[in-house]
Amino acid sequence: MDFFKVNGYIVKSPTEITISPEILDKVERTVDGTMVVDIIAKKRKVDVSWEYLSKEEMTTIVNQIGKDKFLEISFHDNSTGELVTMIARAEGMTYQPYYNWAKSKIMWKAVSISFSER
Repeated sequence: MDFFKVNGYIVKSPTEITISPEILDKVERTVDGTMVVDIIAKKRKVDVSWEYLSKEEMTTIVNQIGKDKFLEISFHDNSTGELVTMIARAEGMTYQPYYNWAKSKIMWKAVSISFSER
């Protein structure tokens, strides 16, 4: 079963996926000091992390993220049990290089990315 895709490319299943609501609003105060809040939109934020990624897996992700401002991600939603697709913007990618002495190759450790719905 596919758990995560970026622009249609199947990516290694993440160690962790956190889906949280994001409420975009406009807050103002009236002349008498009463707060007025207008809800503009309700969006999703998807935080994804992997414990380890190979050089090839990391290259696939980086290439897809760098293609355009927005990309299409598909992720497994536990509440529905289905693969959910959304257009998103990748933000705040972090990672650490890691040398695997047993396999004599570089890997990437503690990789995490946040995706905000368009």
